[in-house]
Amino acid sequence: MYNSESGFTAPYVANGSTIAGLSDWGTRLKAVFTNIPSGVSIYVSTVNVVGLTTAAPTALGNPVAQQVISETVPDANGNLALTTPTNITSAGAVPYSQVTIVNGTGVAVWEVIQNNYTTNQNLDFGMYISYSASPQTNTPAAGPMSVNLSYAPTPTAAFAAASATDPTKVGIIPRFADTSSARTFAQINICQTVLLFPFVTTATGFETGLAIANTTQDPFGTNAQTGACTLNWYQAGTGGTNPAASTTPAIPGGTVYSTLASNATNAGANFTGYMFAVCNFQYAHGYAAITDVGARGIFTSYLALVVPTGTGTRTSSAESLSH
Repeated sequence: MYNSESGFTAPYVANGSTIAGLSDWGTRLKAVFTNIPSGVSIYVSTVNVVGLTTAAPTALGNPVAQQVISETVPDANGNLALTTPTNITSAGAVPYSQVTIVNGTGVAVWEVIQNNYTTNQNLDFGMYISYSASPQTNTPAAGPMSVNLSYAPTPTAAFAAASATDPTKVGIIPRFADTSSARTFAQINICQTVLLFPFVTTATGFETGLAIANTTQDPFGTNAQTGACTLNWYQAGTGGTNPAASTTPAIPGGTVYSTLASNATNAGANFTGYMFAVCNFQYAHGYAAITDVGARGIFTSYLALVVPTGTGTRTSSAESLSH
C-alpha cells in the first residue's frame, strides 16, 4: 500500500461491513548521521520536543511523532514498531534512544501520528552526543559530524528511480528523494596548545635553543597526554617566502623536547624571524635561549607566549579572545 499520513494505518469499518484500504505507515521523517568517529555515541529523542528535556504537548492539533525502528517497517494495525528508550538522566521526562552507528553512519526515523493539516507545523527532536575523551591518544578522531534530514523511506542507491524489481519494493511503495545538504551539527577538536616564539635566529654566528615542555603530568590529577608539535616558521624580510613547517617527535606528558633552531627549521643557518608551535596536547610551555655560538659574550632567553585563541581565529580585539 502507499505511504500516506492521510491514509488509514488501522482497519476502519464503514457502514458496519466495509474495511477501508490501509496504508503501511504514516508520514516518516529521517535523520542520517555521518562522519561519526569511533567511540562517539548519539542519542535522539523518541518523541518530538519543545526543548531537550520537554516533550511536545500531545493535545489535539499539536504535531506528534514517535521514533520507529526503521524507515520501512510497517505498522501493524496502527501499532508502531517503536524503539527502546535509553535512560539519560539529564533528559528530564523525555525518552531518548541510542542510534546504531555502523562505519560512521547512523539513521533515526520518526513517524507522525498526529498533526493539524490546516497549517504548517514544525517537529523538533532532541539529540545528545556522548564520548569518553582520551587526549593522550587524540581520540575520538577530530573533525566535523554531519546530518541529513529528509522524508522517509528513501530509495536504495541501486534503485534511485521506481522499479518493480527492487527487493525493497520501490516500485510498490513510493520513496522520497533525499535532496537535503549535509549540515555540521558538532565538531571534535584536538586538545591543543599554541605557543609563539617571537624571535628565533640562526644567523651567522648565532643560534637559538628551543624547548617545549608537556606539563600534562602534574600533581593536580590532569590526564597525561602525548602529541607532536608542528613548528610554523615565519622569516623576517622575505616578502612571504617562509621555510616549510617541521614536526617534532611525539612528546609524552612529563617530558621536555629540546632542539636547536638550525636543526628544526629547513632554513638551516639562514633564519631570523618568529615561530608558532601548534602542539597536540594541552598545557604546553616553551623556552628559547639565543646566544652567539659558544656563549662567548651574548646570551638571552625568554618564555614562549601561550596564544589564548588556540586554534580559533585571532583578532585585534582583546575582548574577543577566549580560551
